[in-house]
Amino acid sequence: MILLEEPKNVVVSGNFQTKAFSILASSKAFDILSSRIYTHKARAIIREISCNAFDSHVEAKNPNPFYVHLPTYLEPWFAVRDYGTGISPENMMSLYSEFFRSTRNKSNDFVGSLGIGRVSPFCLVDSFTVKSW
Repeated sequence: MILLEEPKNVVVSGNFQTKAFSILASSKAFDILSSRIYTHKARAIIREISCNAFDSHVEAKNPNPFYVHLPTYLEPWFAVRDYGTGISPENMMSLYSEFFRSTRNKSNDFVGSLGIGRVSPFCLVDSFTVKSW
């Protein structure tokens, strides 16, 4: 999804020192970005990961449904299996270790664009598995 970003022109009058904003990479920042932004954590994970599967199908031009397994008493895990484009090992490492990186922010055909939904499982668990075919 293409986000509408209005440029912000900042005018400095006088002789003031300026500095660009940055984010300190820390466990606190990771906790806020991966966990505290979601009110309904389980729903957020289902939504975010399913939207990523949908986007992969759109990118691959695959009209077929993707698979979702919801936890039950006998099978207590959540899984999504899509049949989309897959992720290369290089992209896997960078996408899952870098916040706000998105490969789907140049088209309105996709749902995602912020670059944070893929790590939403961290709001409930300490680790999760991603497989790419």
